[in-house]
Amino acid sequence: MKLENGPDAKADEEIAVGTIDAGVSKAEDGGASSVVQRIFKFISTSFGPLIPLFAGSATIKALLAILLKFHWIDPKSGTYLILAAAGNAIFYFLPIFLGYSASIALGANGYIGSAIGAALMEPNFTSLLAHGARTSFIGIPVVLANYSSTILPIFFAIPLYGLVERWLNRVVPKDLKIFLVPMLSLIVFVPLASIVVGPFGTYAGKLVSDVVTALFRGNGLIAGGVMGAAWTFLTIIGLHIALVPIVILDLAKGGDPILATASAGVFAQIGFALGMVIRGRKGDIKALAGASLVPAIFSGETRPILYGFFLPYYRRTFIYVALAGAVGGAIAGASGVKMVSLAFPSFMSIPLFSPMVPYLIGMAVALTGAFAMTVIFGYDRNEAKSQL
Repeated sequence: MKLENGPDAKADEEIAVGTIDAGVSKAEDGGASSVVQRIFKFISTSFGPLIPLFAGSATIKALLAILLKFHWIDPKSGTYLILAAAGNAIFYFLPIFLGYSASIALGANGYIGSAIGAALMEPNFTSLLAHGARTSFIGIPVVLANYSSTILPIFFAIPLYGLVERWLNRVVPKDLKIFLVPMLSLIVFVPLASIVVGPFGTYAGKLVSDVVTALFRGNGLIAGGVMGAAWTFLTIIGLHIALVPIVILDLAKGGDPILATASAGVFAQIGFALGMVIRGRKGDIKALAGASLVPAIFSGETRPILYGFFLPYYRRTFIYVALAGAVGGAIAGASGVKMVSLAFPSFMSIPLFSPMVPYLIGMAVALTGAFAMTVIFGYDRNEAKSQL
């Protein structure tokens, strides 16, 4: 998988609206990227073109959250629903957008990549969910899932599709390529994505929920530390959704400790973004960080932060956010903090946590910890050497 061979030759370094150094240079790794570095580079390059849309859409969601909070808009009105559609579109149809950008990053046909993502959300496919959790494809069992807002199917299918498309373009006669390459690509990779990713998401989600449930039956301090550290990673791969049913059950019993401690991961991400506003070398980084703070603060939507400038500098940023989130989550967990009403963790949802004082202390520690580490130590090795 060689990203630099794609049609957009600068896509490896250009993230969002400006050129952001992905933090992986030949000088740093002796001339060859490790597998992990190449994977993260592919992810950040795939998300790069979508970051301005993430930031703009998430800001609409934040604005609507504020309007709802102060009862300035009716959630059933046409105005609200139309604006909600504008804000939600990129997130709901993420497999389609990501199918295109990931394919382009690999030098493959972006429209075929989009069609692979779209097929997983097509009404004939989604209607299968109404008849049960399982079906079959030519006799092969398929575990069904709702793929809206997910990234796993695309990051499984598109790299394989990119390799196969190159081979098909070499072996398929020129006169047949126009229909045969797209046809074979769709026939192979839509079923493959649903056959492989569906079970993985289901069983991985169950494993995560079982582990988290077991943790909170034990020591609150340890459980809170684990949740605060792990929440960012779970959000990136979409497995945080698996915890929602447990959260809802906990709320019915009087309060939920999972989101109360996971909130520290969200506040650590906010602290990191604030640090990027201060420490960022380039105007584009500062602008994206500043724009991403608005939806994160008001609605808890942190994906612009995670995909925009967290993943490109993962070797340092994971440490900052995980460590700060762990400490903040441990404080909340040790204090028995619970969420009493369902909401995304953000500044707007602070009144929904009890007891509030230890919750505020934990979140403040997470935010200031990630902020301080980002400002003091920098976000990438070259940058740190040049500025510290």
